[in-house]
Amino acid sequence: MTLTYEPIDVEVNVALTSYEGEKAVQLIFRDITELKKSKEFLQNADKLSVAGELAAGIAHEIRNPLTSIKGFIQLAQQSDIKPEKYYPIMLMEIDRINTIISELLLLSKPNVSDYKSQDIRRTIDDVLNFFYAQATLHNIEINKEISIIGAVVNCHENQLKQVLINLLKNASEAMPTGGVINVSLTGEKDTLVLQVIDSGLGIKTEHIPKLGQPFFTTKDTGTGLGLATCLSIIENHKGSMKIDSQEGKGTTVTIRLPRIAD
Repeated sequence: MTLTYEPIDVEVNVALTSYEGEKAVQLIFRDITELKKSKEFLQNADKLSVAGELAAGIAHEIRNPLTSIKGFIQLAQQSDIKPEKYYPIMLMEIDRINTIISELLLLSKPNVSDYKSQDIRRTIDDVLNFFYAQATLHNIEINKEISIIGAVVNCHENQLKQVLINLLKNASEAMPTGGVINVSLTGEKDTLVLQVIDSGLGIKTEHIPKLGQPFFTTKDTGTGLGLATCLSIIENHKGSMKIDSQEGKGTTVTIRLPRIAD
């Protein structure tokens, strides 16, 4: 007879005890193979559920502009009106699809080789220099406050720039008549703290827990991927992002990133 062995997962509890007046150690072994399989099943089921919701959201967001493009092509084929009239609208819808795809690609985790040591003070300056002109056109004042020397992180610089651009864009859109955006960078021993604070319309309390969920948006023309992308990028950088807001009083976004030695 051939015996076959199968590995099992075991939980071991160790307790000090006594036996016949002498100190002893009691070992309790518990077979948790089935428990572990059940947990893995539930985790996989949860991942499938999230993937299904994400796929449904992607299908919905892309189907709308595709339906619009198809409608204009059919209209151009069936009417005497020159099709050139519909080109700008179709190009706008194609741009929307491209935006959705670009933001979805940013949700993916970059290769480790794409990360480099970077002083993010320069990253912040690059983005703000790009954004100042647009802010002036919309009557928005940007204040920068960096109170530390040395702000090096291991990062994918272009992705961090994308995060800051998204946050500044959101802050600007929250202040349709103008206002102030404060960008600050402070440091703790092992952590850098970046904040973007606006004086805009704020966010309803019931919406705050949903922020960062793919395809959830409070904007009429938003894709709902901007904050989801930011959150994913920051998590890939082993950091955290928190949003505090009061309706009518503005929003504060706080990002914490691991700091490395210069």
